[in-house]
Amino acid sequence: LLRARPALADLPVALERLGISTLGELAALAPAALADRFGTAGLHAHELASGGDGTLRPRPASEFLREALELPEAASGIQLERALGLLIDRLLARRERRGRTMRAVVLSAVLVEHGGTWREQVVFREALADPARMRLALAPRLALMPAPAQQLRLAVERFGPPASDQRGLLEDPVAARTARLREAIRQARAAAGPDAALRVLEVDPESRFPERRAVLTPFEG
Repeated sequence: LLRARPALADLPVALERLGISTLGELAALAPAALADRFGTAGLHAHELASGGDGTLRPRPASEFLREALELPEAASGIQLERALGLLIDRLLARRERRGRTMRAVVLSAVLVEHGGTWREQVVFREALADPARMRLALAPRLALMPAPAQQLRLAVERFGPPASDQRGLLEDPVAARTARLREAIRQARAAAGPDAALRVLEVDPESRFPERRAVLTPFEG
């Protein structure tokens, strides 16, 4: 017990020289005598031997934010890119994100062949919250997938600071309108939930099943 504490690691040897080899023998000693010989280390050792210790400090629970999409058929190519765009939009629309950027994400899939899986960690050059830039960074990774997928997943591994638009961009009328639109969407979702602003995204326009041709996805301006 004492050796596990760096500040007390050498104390057991000194105590053994005095004939004290168990915690019970250490706890039976007078704290004043230990303090006189070993200082604060002696008092700390006596407290530990008597069953005392500092307050436990549990690790903060790590946030886990993930979206997954079941693919209607063994998907590859443009279908995967459309599914990726949907997952990005859904992640950005999650309330738990609280306006933060994303510094690192994990793109993964369940493969059709033998129930295998595929996983790729992506660390952005800078923290992002722009769906177009995230798609540009993530879409090339889909080509690394060894087989068609039946499910695609996107998870946040590490958040960045809150998103903020650069002042130079806001001076442009188009960028200013986009910023106002995003703020309106944010307020609508705060009041009515993530489904308050949606858009239609084509997933498999050639599918013989109408419900598989397009899906509703959060609108990100």
